[in-house]
Amino acid sequence: MRHTRHYIFLALSLLMLYSCNEKVEQSKLRSISFGSQAEGSTESKSMGDGIVSSTTETMRSQPFGIYGHHSNAEGQKFVKGTNDVFNTSEAMSVAHDGSSWEYNPLAYWSFNDYYRFRAYHPYSGSAFTVLPASSVDLISIDYKVVNGNEDLMVAFWKGQATEAVISNRVPMKFKHCLSGLKINIGLTDDSRTDNITELYIKGLTPNGTMLYTHENPEGSGEGINYDTEVMKWLASTYDSDTEFYKWEGSKPIPQNVTATAYSTAEPVFDGKENMVFAIPQTCSGAKGETRVYFKTKKGGDAIQSVTLPTTDWLPGHIYTYTLLMAPTSKIDVLISIKPWEGVEINEDIHIL
Repeated sequence: MRHTRHYIFLALSLLMLYSCNEKVEQSKLRSISFGSQAEGSTESKSMGDGIVSSTTETMRSQPFGIYGHHSNAEGQKFVKGTNDVFNTSEAMSVAHDGSSWEYNPLAYWSFNDYYRFRAYHPYSGSAFTVLPASSVDLISIDYKVVNGNEDLMVAFWKGQATEAVISNRVPMKFKHCLSGLKINIGLTDDSRTDNITELYIKGLTPNGTMLYTHENPEGSGEGINYDTEVMKWLASTYDSDTEFYKWEGSKPIPQNVTATAYSTAEPVFDGKENMVFAIPQTCSGAKGETRVYFKTKKGGDAIQSVTLPTTDWLPGHIYTYTLLMAPTSKIDVLISIKPWEGVEINEDIHIL
């Protein structure tokens, strides 16, 4: 009987060891992959030229950065060097090689652990700097509109590494961090013709820090929820003197553009999207007014200007201002606001 118990115990031990090894080997064989969705467009220079829409195709031209963390319990605080998904001190850079997204060294699922990923696109650029303290729980990025033209986006995902999850891509949904601005112009009558030759904007905050983090940050006095996403902008100094988004050229100003028929107004900024980027802020807010200045061919060096209405410029929204020039020299401003349109999930964004 003693020998029988011994053999049974030995068999159970071997079975448990085999099960554990099989579980480890199974998780090692399951690599982490991602799908993504970019909500809309764009990339622009200071006067709109050279815009490239951030779509499935164009996202592949630049890598994205991603931070990852996992633990055996849900909602655990990230501690640097403890259960990092990626073996790097900075964000992991994931680049497209023409057929799939690649990175090195590889990362694998730890079965049944709880995961969260926080990402940004593109990985680097001339307009922004990722601050060194950034992590899976807080991505901090300084952005200056006069320095570059990157369409900054972020994404977040959380979940448990179940069989269903590790058999599929992690659906990263990228959101736009900046505000898009468009300026259109038109004449309200058909008794005259003219061309716009110069335009710029004064009175805004050109720099800011984007914080992509979670609800109830430390120090708020409330329960911290690490498994959430919150985007915050800390705008810097209001600038009333610099000429931002300066455009120069010559474009005919359409006639008979009115408040009820303004779709034929001429977009001033160049490029496919006729748009520039702005730090999210309050246009013509408490810090001071935001004004558009412009010249026309017939007006010569005379500068005309108009104050934009008070509006909260939100992340991921496009603000189109239409300037209506009446024969009396009065200028009316129409505003149209819409969110960036989404694109299909890109199943090719893949981490091996």
